[in-house]
Amino acid sequence: MPRNTQNNVRDEGGVSLRNENTTNEGGNKKETLKKGPWTTQEDAILMEYVKKYGEGNWNSVHKNTGLARCGKSCRLRWANHLRPNLKKGAFSADEEKLMIELHAKLGNKWARMASQVL
Repeated sequence: MPRNTQNNVRDEGGVSLRNENTTNEGGNKKETLKKGPWTTQEDAILMEYVKKYGEGNWNSVHKNTGLARCGKSCRLRWANHLRPNLKKGAFSADEEKLMIELHAKLGNKWARMASQVL
């Protein structure tokens, strides 16, 4: 079955793109999805989508906005960079004390600990 191996296509900014003509072993064409760093325009599109539709169903972002990113990429971008209540930076003394107490109580259950810190 034909398979195009030229996957390393780059746009004018040098950002890697999947080649539109790429096919998988079944001969089906893959969608063109952008890889690499996010632009401020893409961030704005994703933030507007979440404001309008809420979090969840990340695979529909591409379909509803035309954003050339996969659902997983959109979910991770939102969760790790764009979420309004996201705290970045060092822990306060109180937060550090709470984390030590929770670790003593729960062990390495970091997701459960994080849900109690928020």
